[in-house]
Amino acid sequence: MSEIYWNGEYKKKHEVGIPPDDRGFLFGDGVYEVVRIYRGRCFEMSAHEHRLLQSASGIGINIGYFKGMLEVAENLLRRNILPNGDGILYYQITRGTAPRKHFFPGEGVLPNHYAYVQPLPVTDFKERPGASVVTLPDRRWLECHIKSIALLGSVLAAQQAKEQGAVEAVLHRDSVVTEGSHTNVFAVVEGVLKTHPANQLVLNGITRRIVLELAQQEGLLYEETSLSLSELKSASEVFLTGTTVEIWPVTQLDGKPVGNGQTGPITQGLQSLFDRNADRLT
Repeated sequence: MSEIYWNGEYKKKHEVGIPPDDRGFLFGDGVYEVVRIYRGRCFEMSAHEHRLLQSASGIGINIGYFKGMLEVAENLLRRNILPNGDGILYYQITRGTAPRKHFFPGEGVLPNHYAYVQPLPVTDFKERPGASVVTLPDRRWLECHIKSIALLGSVLAAQQAKEQGAVEAVLHRDSVVTEGSHTNVFAVVEGVLKTHPANQLVLNGITRRIVLELAQQEGLLYEETSLSLSELKSASEVFLTGTTVEIWPVTQLDGKPVGNGQTGPITQGLQSLFDRNADRLT
């Protein structure tokens, strides 16, 4: 039976009862992070922790007593078995437990901290099949840079994509591509790698940032700029990025092949570079 972290303690998962008045349960009033674990070590932990604290600050959550994500991760890894040491850490902070009212509870209410680890095997990017995605309107809220646990907009988009036989929904506002339901989106348009600017309409993904760093190191032309839906559909390469998917080539978009229907050379090169940079371990 797996052990989880709950408000400073490590317990069997079945021993923890989430309070019915937890504001995360009632309102989705909380923030979270997902950190990749390779060979028993956390990838880009400091960046994830920084973003968690930024997200909490962005919605006015006083995080209270905080041991730090790394200490929690290390303790969870000692208490749980991950085959080959590969998996993810999930860390969540809600505004706490209080009678249901829309405005914030009083200062005496402490946040609830919850974390767990679970296995996620590492796959060779060369063996990973290309993704089939569909484009859908972006109907989420306008503060997507905050990693909120209120994910209904993303859930509905992901479900709609699944019902159409796709693995991800690529979202757009006013014909401008923003991001996926749980990924960032890149496209190669006339030899230039493009992705949406890191503003309030997208999450500034950790993997997204690493890809841009690698592109700069390799001298690739890239732009953080508006990517139109028509540009996306005419792109020679499209790929998704995220903690759990790493760099995932898109080979089919709205039922039509992207480029020649195979992983493109820029995507392959970035995948290889990312693999070699997976030593950013804590």
